[in-house]
Amino acid sequence: MDTSTAEADRQTLVRFIEEAFVCAQACERCAAACLPAIGPDEPEQWSRVDVRCAEICERTARMLSRHPGFAAPELYAQVEMCANACAEQVDRLAPYVGSEGRATLQANACAECEKHCRDLLGSLA
Repeated sequence: MDTSTAEADRQTLVRFIEEAFVCAQACERCAAACLPAIGPDEPEQWSRVDVRCAEICERTARMLSRHPGFAAPELYAQVEMCANACAEQVDRLAPYVGSEGRATLQANACAECEKHCRDLLGSLA
């Protein structure tokens, strides 16, 4: 691997870690905001889904930032799980984007995180 490829891979990794933490924070904020407002139109499971996505994003970012030497299959599986969790959030929030501010912010953060997950997966393959 030449130095320009190594630097590009490092930049991809750093960008992913940043976006994963941004997504985790957006999901945590949304879960916290939804908790007091839970009613028949906003089931409690939504808050749990927000927390789940936040936990996956945060765990993936911490894993990559603390332990860059993880085995490729384990690392790939974790990043793929993060991408899938973010994609699910984007789909779940799609009906509310544009009409509800927190949903729009969260969906945008999840979409960016998913994009960076996919980029990182490409560099791990």
